[in-house]
Amino acid sequence: MERSGRTASTQQRLGDRFVLGEEVGRGGMAVVHRAHDEVLDREVAVKLLLPHLATDDAFLARFRREARAAGALSHPNIVAVHDWGEDEDRAFLVLQLVEGASLRDVLRNRGRLRPAEAMAVLVPAAAGLQAAHDAGLVHRDVKPENLLIGTDGSVRVTDFGLARAAAEATTTFGPDVLVGSPHYLAPEAVRGGALGPRADVYALGVLLYECLVGQPPHTADTPYSIALAHVEREVPLPSARLDGLPPALDDVVRDATRREVSARTASAAAFATALRAAVDDEDGASAPPSLHAVTRSGPPHPPLHPDRPTPPIGTAQGRPAPGQTLVVPLDDVHTEVVAASATHGAPERPEQVTPPQERAATPRRRRARWPLVVLLLALLIGGSAAGGYLLWDRVLAPVTPIPSVIGAPADSGTEQLERAGFVPEVDATPVHDRAVPADHVLAQDPVGEARAGTEVSLVLSAGPRQVAVPDVVGAGAPEAVAALEEADLSATERTTHDASVPEGAVIATDPAPGSTVDEGSEIVVTVSLGPTPISVPELTGTTLSSARSALAELDLELVVAERRFDDDADRDRILAQEPGPEAVLFAGDAVEVVVSDGPRPVELPNVRGERVADAVATLEALGFEVEVERRGGFSAFLNPDRVYDQDPGPGSRRVPGAAVQLYAYEP
Repeated sequence: MERSGRTASTQQRLGDRFVLGEEVGRGGMAVVHRAHDEVLDREVAVKLLLPHLATDDAFLARFRREARAAGALSHPNIVAVHDWGEDEDRAFLVLQLVEGASLRDVLRNRGRLRPAEAMAVLVPAAAGLQAAHDAGLVHRDVKPENLLIGTDGSVRVTDFGLARAAAEATTTFGPDVLVGSPHYLAPEAVRGGALGPRADVYALGVLLYECLVGQPPHTADTPYSIALAHVEREVPLPSARLDGLPPALDDVVRDATRREVSARTASAAAFATALRAAVDDEDGASAPPSLHAVTRSGPPHPPLHPDRPTPPIGTAQGRPAPGQTLVVPLDDVHTEVVAASATHGAPERPEQVTPPQERAATPRRRRARWPLVVLLLALLIGGSAAGGYLLWDRVLAPVTPIPSVIGAPADSGTEQLERAGFVPEVDATPVHDRAVPADHVLAQDPVGEARAGTEVSLVLSAGPRQVAVPDVVGAGAPEAVAALEEADLSATERTTHDASVPEGAVIATDPAPGSTVDEGSEIVVTVSLGPTPISVPELTGTTLSSARSALAELDLELVVAERRFDDDADRDRILAQEPGPEAVLFAGDAVEVVVSDGPRPVELPNVRGERVADAVATLEALGFEVEVERRGGFSAFLNPDRVYDQDPGPGSRRVPGAAVQLYAYEP
């Protein structure tokens, strides 16, 4: 958030209760004012959401829910949310005003902390987070900027809920508003998964590593690369970067930063317990950090008040008990708490911190100091060249942090740098990059800190290169994949049956060959499995016509290989097939069948002149049905009960069961 010393020309009021004082900070989501609560007669910090968020319905709905949840938290290690509301289309939070410094200030001035010093900050912070988790609230943006160490030595966690609200806003945020800092993001946050309390535990583990080693475990040129490192690599052990650390601290960091959520330290309270145990096992543990060192430059590990004893912090060993605060003096040094994004150089300050002597003064006396300061500067300038140097070095061109605008849109990046007092220069030749969109900042030089007015060179991204999809249709799948990868494309294979393309050859690509796509784009390659296999159905016992129809529907052909008589099968019944049921064929293949011609025909004997009973017995024995028709007359007198004719006649062939008509005389 942009530092500012501006004072409102006219007093503003919120909710007929809070009188806004000077603006003390400005960032991507809010403006922070010191304010006076007229009802309770106390100084507070008021955070006003910027107009583009204050009119976003989705953001405001989540902001209200999170403000209620954060406001319900009451714990000595959490910055209290006193109130929240909306006034004339302005949404705001009223926060406890903390006097002190952030853990970021401590690390910036000290470089790194001794194990006991790290424990003195992180154990109370874990206690505050555990209280939030017990209330069902996940912080999601635990980082050094959000751990505040008060002038009374207390450690408090701040900025609950705002990152969560930003995550669901419908407004398009620029990279200067980051939901979670990439140095401290749990792997599940990078993957876009659901976040629980163990995401905060992961951040605590990263903070412990940074406190001990002096820098975060993963660094890279872009925020995207830093975030991705949490997914791809384990957090290294502190002892691998710094000799002399006890193995127990390695265990605390490793267990808290497991990439698999279920394998991670179960809770913030468990993290605190493990950290206390690890530091208690260390011989010669050091006293907690003094805020005096935060405001002084010097070696990475300066002595802690050698001229006075270390103040008591709650236990016999000189370490804080759970929930206790670390009591250390600030030495009346003017310090401000700056909750800054680890990725974006524009820090965000949820609370203003002022020196004790200024707190004791009335508003009238504070305003009266400005003429004195102006007079002093005038005397210095007029009195010596040293005065001119002080005016330049401390007022006109101070050394200040350069906002990191990597990943930001070009317009937003240049605006941030100009607002911070730097001169942006955009390189005329953009550079292609797959991860950074076109017209976004790919790199900047310098980074870190510089004097106001310093030129900052920006290299913009041209976005990913455009490449043509090579024609790999008809090639083998391995060759096709290799050709696509050579063209800086990725391939995803999909298979299907195709009668016209050999098995293993490419049928088509999506997008089609010759299409222009971004480098790294995924190309779907459809590979042939050859013709579609067909399972042969059961045909035996069915009629010839039905078998032919069934095979035609499967795109198979029926071939009658043989016809034969069969006493047990009607004519045109299928007696056998080749191949048999469930055999695999392909479209156009044939199934051969044996078809019945019915029972074998029998030759009718000549029964003319025989007695009727004998003729009937002979024919029935051959399987025929016999019917007899008789007549009388003179011939019947001469040949009684004799067959004089038959139909069919003798020598005819009929199948058994056929009817034979006999003509006979009356007996």
